[in-house]
Amino acid sequence: MLILFTILLIFILLSRVIETSTKIPTTLTLIVLSFLLSFIIPDILTVSDDEFDNILYLMLPIILLPDILNISVTELKKHYKEIIYLAVVAVIGSIAIAVFITPFLLPEYSLTIGMMIALFSMLMATDAITVASIMSKFKLPEKLKIYAESESLFNDVTSLIIFYFIALPMISGGDLSLLSVNTTLVKVLFLSTIIGVVVAFIGYFFIKILKNSFDQFLVIYLIVIISFMSAEHFHIAGILSIVASVLTFKFLVKKELSQKRIKNVYDNNNIESTLLELIRTAPALTKRGFREYKKEAEFIGIFANAIVFMIVASLIDIDMLFRYSEEILIVFLLTTIIRFFAIGLMNWRIKLPFRWTKALTFSGAKGALAIIMVHSLPDDFIYNEMFDAIITGNVLLTTFIYTIFLMIHINLNESEYKSDIQNINDQDKKLTAINLVDLLEKDSLTGAYNQTFIEDIIEKELSRAQRYKTEFSCIMIDLDISNDEIYKQFGEVINSEIRENDYFGKFNDGRFIVVTVNTSLSGAMMLAEKFKILFKEKKIDNNNSISFGITEYGDIDTYDSMMEKLEDALSRAKDSSNLEQIEIQM
Repeated sequence: MLILFTILLIFILLSRVIETSTKIPTTLTLIVLSFLLSFIIPDILTVSDDEFDNILYLMLPIILLPDILNISVTELKKHYKEIIYLAVVAVIGSIAIAVFITPFLLPEYSLTIGMMIALFSMLMATDAITVASIMSKFKLPEKLKIYAESESLFNDVTSLIIFYFIALPMISGGDLSLLSVNTTLVKVLFLSTIIGVVVAFIGYFFIKILKNSFDQFLVIYLIVIISFMSAEHFHIAGILSIVASVLTFKFLVKKELSQKRIKNVYDNNNIESTLLELIRTAPALTKRGFREYKKEAEFIGIFANAIVFMIVASLIDIDMLFRYSEEILIVFLLTTIIRFFAIGLMNWRIKLPFRWTKALTFSGAKGALAIIMVHSLPDDFIYNEMFDAIITGNVLLTTFIYTIFLMIHINLNESEYKSDIQNINDQDKKLTAINLVDLLEKDSLTGAYNQTFIEDIIEKELSRAQRYKTEFSCIMIDLDISNDEIYKQFGEVINSEIRENDYFGKFNDGRFIVVTVNTSLSGAMMLAEKFKILFKEKKIDNNNSISFGITEYGDIDTYDSMMEKLEDALSRAKDSSNLEQIEIQM
């Protein structure tokens, strides 16, 4: 066991190195390395189908947690129509089309409607792990990533419901009516969501009491695991309960952080419910703590992900795959074509670029959840081996072929996607953030956003840069002048030179910051130099009274570390021996 654990850590390390240097997702490397290991040493990892299912059920909440934590509830609300189409309408429509076409493509098999629904419901469940891994490595429009990652989470729920509550009963010979199907679906959706929401509220209550960071971290994981186990116990949608619990927990924490309320529980001498009031008003998490938990969840998720794919590789039966190679390829091509047209229909309807259709099509890799579903087929099912081969083969084909094609597509359209980021994401952000708070959040002299608002913006951009691998830099400016007219001219220069998607904020008297979105360190340096020249020309800075500190976002940066780097750069810039008055801190 110790040897196996050591090999696992080595595989994770090698996969991360390859991912960093080549952008090849960890998933692909892990499968290849694990398959080579099982081929060279066949007995090093022997796992039965039942053991695999149990391990995946154990790992599933841990794997899904970081992906759901990174999903924006605001963006879900904003794009709910497209997400419902991709995760529900497209899944149901694709299964219906596939069921109609399959008898013509595989006429030698006597497949009933229930069998075909079971087969294609398994193949509609895209893998959230692989999709998130791929999408996070490239600079793509945020909206595109939201579509892909949200679909990969929510279509799992649709596929599971259709498989377990429609397909399996049909295979077993049970009677199904439209009324019973609708009743079952409503019950599953409602109960799964209620379980997730209730567990999230209970966990949120405990986090308010427990102030130790390790205890809070355990509670977050317990929220996910208990909601999943409870839903599975009642034979409903465990994944939907996970999604509901994490999104509810995020909503409660974000709501509290945004309110920033400070309340005296002893006001008006009302002390009869002091304990309850203390619990209610006590902060659950700080913004820094919430960011750190998200990062820790990501690290644990990587480890759990590695375990799953190492086991998947050990279950691959090459002889079986070759025996059913024709059926695997037919189903692969059929599902790919149907997916392409289903996504293309949505993109045509809402007038998105055609390249987005290709990207979303290739982000439909299948995963271990499909393997769990095929293992749930009855033991006496006549096509058990064939279905097992088709599902396993399609998991491998989509993981490798889709990923390779997606990487090629993104590299060939890199400049177009950069243009999409600029024209779509920044425009949406301006409409939803800047215009709504212009009058309330700006300093009257300089036109700079106040400290509370600019802190929220920096944290949001840090999260965006971390999630979508975008560039992000900040310029801190120290203005050692006490003159309202100078302050006004200073603000006019800054606001005239920054872009619409940049931010100008004020921390305290004489300390300002410019947040440059999608900008490298060199770009921020050029902007600072331009500020300095203009300040000299307009006689705002006659005696080197303005200093600049510049830094850019790094992979492990938090809000505090960014501020520390800016303060350090600014401190060195203010040194009298530094005539340039501009310093950089990496």
